[in-house]
Amino acid sequence: MAGDGKVNSSKFKSVFHTKPHMIPRDQVEDITGFQPGGVCPFAVPAEIPIWLDVSMKRFEYVHPAAGNEFTSVKITPDELEEITETQGWCDVCKGWEEEE
Repeated sequence: MAGDGKVNSSKFKSVFHTKPHMIPRDQVEDITGFQPGGVCPFAVPAEIPIWLDVSMKRFEYVHPAAGNEFTSVKITPDELEEITETQGWCDVCKGWEEEE
């Protein structure tokens, strides 16, 4: 999701049928292969499904983490969709909506 969004529990539960929760910090690297702050949406273990939140579609470029807390990559949302082999786009956050 975009950095200015926050998870909306009810939206998340309606899509994924479970409550959202964070991976405990001491388990992040074991699960994802990356240290906290550097988890990127690509090059993660194949059993981890990747979903992209629609909050990112409003940007020409997004800057996901790229392996550590000091590195990111500049990429379009469409390129991110292709590279991650995402499960799809979802709408599970709040606080980013543009005024109409």
